[in-house]
Amino acid sequence: MSLRSESIQKWWPTTQSLDLVEGPMDAVAAAVDTEIRRFLDGEAVVAAWETFADLDAAFRAAPEFANVPTFYLVLPSRSRWKVLWNNSFLCDGYDSLCLCLTQNHGLTTVHWSAHDERTTFQSGAVFHHRRFEGTTMIERSVHAAQEDKRWTFLAEGTPLPEEDLASYAAKHKRDRLNEALVSQLLLRLGASPWSEEFYALPGQPSFVVRRPRAPGSVVRRSRSEVVRAG
Repeated sequence: MSLRSESIQKWWPTTQSLDLVEGPMDAVAAAVDTEIRRFLDGEAVVAAWETFADLDAAFRAAPEFANVPTFYLVLPSRSRWKVLWNNSFLCDGYDSLCLCLTQNHGLTTVHWSAHDERTTFQSGAVFHHRRFEGTTMIERSVHAAQEDKRWTFLAEGTPLPEEDLASYAAKHKRDRLNEALVSQLLLRLGASPWSEEFYALPGQPSFVVRRPRAPGSVVRRSRSEVVRAG
């Protein structure tokens, strides 16, 4: 049985990372909007609430792909989590945005990426969980990544109660964290971003941010150049 729903697979590898933000939709949208505008420092930005029939329609709303995001989505879910996606052809989420959403807005975030086969990068999996405890930001990150013929494994911070720590003792580093293990961890955290049923579409609107005047230095690619079956 596939870990990924049809629409998730259809837009692979751009869906190998679907970052998570915990909080009400309006609060998450406002924080994302604030941080994107701060990143872009005066560049024109158009933000809107839009209703999409399904995930495929939401992803298809991106007019192009680019080396840096020019189109951002905040997708509603049937849980406490909201899902971030953007049109960067690097397909690795946007960890700096997650950091700022936690650091500047107090929102719990999970930046993650998982691909057992080579995609835009060599095979690997990672998650970076951030939250505030009082006035202190608590971070936990784990990654297993291929570097040509060798694999690296790194774990930093206090483990989450939802982690399967036994998996980190696997003989082969590539088996310590992978697509299945990341998916299981996210499910224990209350999120299943690779399942279309997880999303509250079309019942709830999504938040969309566009950069209509992104500079000409941005490298652009068509959908057919980026999207492929996983």
